[in-house]
Amino acid sequence: MKEKIVLVTAGGHISSFHAGMKKMHEVLEEKAPGRFELVGAKGGLKGLIDGTFIPIRYEDLDENRAGSMIGSDRNLAQTHEIARSVLDNDVYAIVMMGGDNHLGEAEKCHDAGIRIVGYPKTMDGDLTSHITLGWETAVTVGAMQTRYHYNSATTAGRVFYVGLFGRNTDWILAAVNAYGGGDIGIPCEQKYKIEYILERVEAAFNRNKERYGVGFAVVPYSEGAIIDGVSPPPDAHRSTDKHDQVKLQPEWLGMELVRLTRGRGMDAAFQAHTYDMRDSPPTPTDKALSAMAGGACMDMILDGDFGKSAIFVPDGNGFYTTKRGRLDVVSKQRFLKPTGHFNYGDMLTNPSFAKEYGPLFQTSLGGVPKKDDLVYKNMARR
Repeated sequence: MKEKIVLVTAGGHISSFHAGMKKMHEVLEEKAPGRFELVGAKGGLKGLIDGTFIPIRYEDLDENRAGSMIGSDRNLAQTHEIARSVLDNDVYAIVMMGGDNHLGEAEKCHDAGIRIVGYPKTMDGDLTSHITLGWETAVTVGAMQTRYHYNSATTAGRVFYVGLFGRNTDWILAAVNAYGGGDIGIPCEQKYKIEYILERVEAAFNRNKERYGVGFAVVPYSEGAIIDGVSPPPDAHRSTDKHDQVKLQPEWLGMELVRLTRGRGMDAAFQAHTYDMRDSPPTPTDKALSAMAGGACMDMILDGDFGKSAIFVPDGNGFYTTKRGRLDVVSKQRFLKPTGHFNYGDMLTNPSFAKEYGPLFQTSLGGVPKKDDLVYKNMARR
């Protein structure tokens, strides 16, 4: 009987899981043919604990389809129950395909003697790895939608707020604000008063009116932004997950920003693109990175190098390569603010961000756009 390698997709899903799974199949076929069966824990950690598995057949994997064909949850790792399931079901090793919370849960499993490795996924881009899986697609979707909303902003002469993922860190906000051409961006790593934000929105609105003849502004915002003067959602709209994290409401925040902006005499609208960032097909770059991480995970298992996660580092040739990092290190959340890539006073992404991450976004987004290329041509000729 073949021993099982079990994949667990945990937490919020990303767009590029399946490309990683395909590469795992290919590596096993090349390096350990006939030795292992690749299966998925049905529904996430609950399936691992219950011993409920879904065969992961190569022909079933669509690398252009977002989400997870095996399902995902936000459960905690009950290590004693997982250890029992591993013994009862001939499980050789586990791949935790998760973010900071669930790679932390993977570390608990490793400490309990369970053979486990990590695949660094999170759209937030905030693991202790230079980049994470799902982030490049999420930024691409958010940046393109930000560019598209120039159409509404300039046609109607309004402020358009673009809702993004980002609970605790600003890696998405900084990237989208740069590559989407945001007039300012509202981050989450620093608290603001609403008056401060509206002053900067109004200043951008007036600068554009002077330059282009139409007052407008396009403003990406993080769903985790903490703004004094914005009313919280009603209690009936609040809930928490098993990690005691509050379910954020980017739509509520968008409605409040619109209400308060209109109160200052500017027309406004918003759209939250959070689930677009999860559910859109992965970019070619994200698929390539996911495949690299999937292969690295299988190599760690075949080498017997457990308690590690695949990580990414620049390869010196304009792209990235994988290395191995300890789960207890990789799972630590990495904040943007200490990098200096975002100016929290002016609420703008600094050029240093594109200098460091330009190779990642080059294929999908090109360079940082110029304002004249985002407005209508007749406006740019003024």
